[in-house]
Amino acid sequence: MKWIKSIILSIPCFLLLTGCYAIDLYQKPMPIQKTEYETTAAITSTVTEATTTTTTTIFAPTYPEKVVQAPVSLKYPVDVRVQAEDCKLSEWFQVDTEYSGYTGSGYVVGLSGDLQNTICFTVNVPASQHYNVSAILAADSDAICTLQIDDEMCGTLEISGTGHFIQATIKSVYLEAGTKKITVQQISGDAAIDCILLQNSNDLKIADVSNTLCDVDATEETQKLMRFLQEQYGEHIISGQYVSSEENTELTEIYKITGQLPVIRFSDLFDESGNDTAAASLKWSNQGGIVGLIWNWKAPTGKSSIYSEETDFSLWDAITNLDIATCSFSEIQQMKKDGLITEDCEALIRDIDKAAKALKKLQSQNVPVLWRPLQEASNGWYWWGSAGSDAYQWLWNLLYTRLTEYHKLHNLIWIWNGQSESYTVPETQYDIASADIYLDATEKYSSRYEQFYGLQKIAANKIVALSECSTIPDLTDSLRDNAMWSFFGLWYGEYLMDDTTGYTTRKQMIEAYNSNVVLTLSKYLAWYAPLSN
Repeated sequence: MKWIKSIILSIPCFLLLTGCYAIDLYQKPMPIQKTEYETTAAITSTVTEATTTTTTTIFAPTYPEKVVQAPVSLKYPVDVRVQAEDCKLSEWFQVDTEYSGYTGSGYVVGLSGDLQNTICFTVNVPASQHYNVSAILAADSDAICTLQIDDEMCGTLEISGTGHFIQATIKSVYLEAGTKKITVQQISGDAAIDCILLQNSNDLKIADVSNTLCDVDATEETQKLMRFLQEQYGEHIISGQYVSSEENTELTEIYKITGQLPVIRFSDLFDESGNDTAAASLKWSNQGGIVGLIWNWKAPTGKSSIYSEETDFSLWDAITNLDIATCSFSEIQQMKKDGLITEDCEALIRDIDKAAKALKKLQSQNVPVLWRPLQEASNGWYWWGSAGSDAYQWLWNLLYTRLTEYHKLHNLIWIWNGQSESYTVPETQYDIASADIYLDATEKYSSRYEQFYGLQKIAANKIVALSECSTIPDLTDSLRDNAMWSFFGLWYGEYLMDDTTGYTTRKQMIEAYNSNVVLTLSKYLAWYAPLSN
């Protein structure tokens, strides 16, 4: 699931699942001793089946807490201007004065989309901090150019064809003090450029968020979890890990390497065989962890796949203007028999009812769920998004209404993961906005603050989370950029502690899971569990 672009506490004891034994995953938290050097804690589980007893011991390291701090931001008052006419100009450029409103002795013409040519500015950055980086440009017709700082692409600038100079800005770029090369390249249209401007940025502020759930009938446990998420927002990043099966191999690996466990266990609502995974989620909750669920919803009819290119199911063939969300399934069947709705529409309801049955198992045990259905819609590779935003929004409304109003499921914290402003759903139908961000292993992941603040702008007063990622965000950069995602969800396989791929190294996992920034299960249990207290 890729979006290529975007306190000394107790440790709960993790038990390795072997064979098909039915055992508890964890014992109660065991206090450990923090030292200035690595130690090991032996964890032993005993499994009895009939007359056979099997003992499995896992040795997990413990580490001192790694204190992560943001670099000092001087907030140096800055207004640095570098004139285009002072740059070293190639034969394609010339200095002109025909347009009004320029600064300096003139401006430079010759930026051409046909030539895809560039002009390079040498800029002395006075202090290490965030800046708004602007280019002052003019064009007679709409034009587009890109701005690059040293070897890193910074963003795209759009110039309206007014014939007047405008300030096109890329906000909140972190620059180290020193000399930088800022390059403007024309992509389309022709433009004149007056100067490059660096000014202070004060835009990186985490929004005040609400802890009021969209479901007014949310259970007490669900409300308490939401209050916890709000309380931690901006203070800590809550750890989360996707598992590939009920055996929790990924959690075992994390514990063996880091000595810690994630707070959130993310999994699919149904396994590959179509069985619901409520039992495994319930076990995790019984050990004090938070349950996170996605739904890789296979097409209700036709070829069975979540991917639009692998199924012939069309969401548009299922859409109806009739209010079907709160109808009984027998009523739905009659409507289909009468020709009022299609077989595809009936199949949607059938699948939603199956999902509701699984979710009710958790609600019956008072387990709140971080619920992220219909993920990554705008990318188009899943059938629920490939039909377009209108169809997606219709389906979201159907799913939300049927689960909350018809099935009375009130243990869900709804996570919208549409990945595009055009795919947004009503704010009364979701609680958290999230992004899935995957980068190539060779790219610096940093904090992904551009997506953080872009999503915050869309989601207004909602919590913002990193629901899937190819590696853990750089914690120093996250503090520096004030991009404190509510939680991260690291995908499994090559993304989890595989030093050969370079996505997430063991060293990175150890430092993150033992840092003052990332909230782990041991901290969560020590501070906030049980939630009913």
